[in-house]
Amino acid sequence: MSDDARIARSFTDHVQRAWTSDHLGSRGTRVLVAVSGGADSMALLDVLTELRPRLDIQLVVAHLNHGLRGDASDADEAFVREQAEARALPVFAERVDVAALAHDAGASVETTARQARAGVLTRAATEAGAGRIALGHHRDDVAETVLMRLLRGAGSRGLAAMAPLRDGLWIRPLLARSRDEVRAYLDSRQVPHVEDESNTSRAHLRNRVRHDLLP
Repeated sequence: MSDDARIARSFTDHVQRAWTSDHLGSRGTRVLVAVSGGADSMALLDVLTELRPRLDIQLVVAHLNHGLRGDASDADEAFVREQAEARALPVFAERVDVAALAHDAGASVETTARQARAGVLTRAATEAGAGRIALGHHRDDVAETVLMRLLRGAGSRGLAAMAPLRDGLWIRPLLARSRDEVRAYLDSRQVPHVEDESNTSRAHLRNRVRHDLLP
């Protein structure tokens, strides 16, 4: 077995075990997969597609076009549609003017985008009849979130880390895997993804935590 095959098999087996041990979905469950087109969500989409026969689940893809990056946002949507079509999966995509909503509400773009995403995914899940919404968060996201909450002065309840299963709806199958493992899986399977240049901007707290504090 080649190194790439071993990496892919190990990652897939770990996700399957997490699915079972964390009770992420029963057989026959329809799962809405949140796909931005980035590395984490594409790894999630690819590994769940691989596991679909073993887990006996149905998959639907959902994408939020937040319009924050102009033509690049439209290109991301087109990419996600292409990837869903390549896997013969239905896709729900919705465009939301996040910048305008943030301005009208006097809120940050980050907060508004997060709320818009939750709304889009919830609506798509209802329309698709999905019993679970899968998110691509991994182990490094947990560390970043805890640090962000510490910096914001969160209490003990606010410091609670992300859960594999929340509210019987939201699931995170990759939560025990690291960012490096996610990237290695993508490379081993040659899965394409898009890079969002805003992920390197220090204007966002999460990026400052990721690039300056965690290292």
